Amino acid sequence: MLKIAIIDDNNTALMISSGAIETFFKEKNIEASISSFSNPLNYLASLKEEGYNLIFLDIDMPELNGIEVARKTQEINKNTQIIFLSQREDLVFDCLSFHPFGFIRKSKLIDDFNSIMTQFYTSFIASSNEESKIEFIDKTKTISFKIEEIIYFESERNYQKVVTTTNDEELIRVQLSSLEEQLKDKGFIRVHKGFLVNYLFIRSIKNGEVILTNGTSIPLSKKRKEEIFKQYMSFSKIKNSIIVL
Repeated sequence: MLKIAIIDDNNTALMISSGAIETFFKEKNIEASISSFSNPLNYLASLKEEGYNLIFLDIDMPELNGIEVARKTQEINKNTQIIFLSQREDLVFDCLSFHPFGFIRKSKLIDDFNSIMTQFYTSFIASSNEESKIEFIDKTKTISFKIEEIIYFESERNYQKVVTTTNDEELIRVQLSSLEEQLKDKGFIRVHKGFLVNYLFIRSIKNGEVILTNGTSIPLSKKRKEEIFKQYMSFSKIKNSIIVL
């Protein structure tokens, strides 16, 4: 079951959003649990237990604004997808550091909602039965990883260290160039000769380094800086961050 939360201090907006979301998933024959919160603190209190897959988050709230709620959400569950709601279009760019799935203007609620939810369905629901994995086989064992859980590969001579969201680290015997070729369409970017990074976990690219969502700092290739940034923006636009302006 898909777990969804709506956080908005406006009760009328809560009712409208909840009804639209419920109707959308019923039409797609997808089972979804929808929780509505007018107080963001109540939402945060439930987040650890519920593990929401998707949240609709109002940015401009008096008690705790949406930017802070998004930050706390990602600290608890980095896999939660965020769609921001607001009448303040000027705040869109303040939200980009959270890699939101989208931004819905309340002034264009119906149009933006239909566009964003169609993209969400295509990207996350329709493909949910096609779990992407990568396997490595040597003389003594076979190691399998979910691709979406791999944060980055780090070169260690003839081996590559695999760092994942489950805090596991494994050494595999394979060339980094070979991994780069296999994973180039899966969102992995060669940010440095010794690092292959999953774009989903990139927080920022600046000052000669790539900062990941877990706080890790990775060196950035100076020669390929522009190309790396273009790759990152391309993946963000096509596969994840869908911003409607």
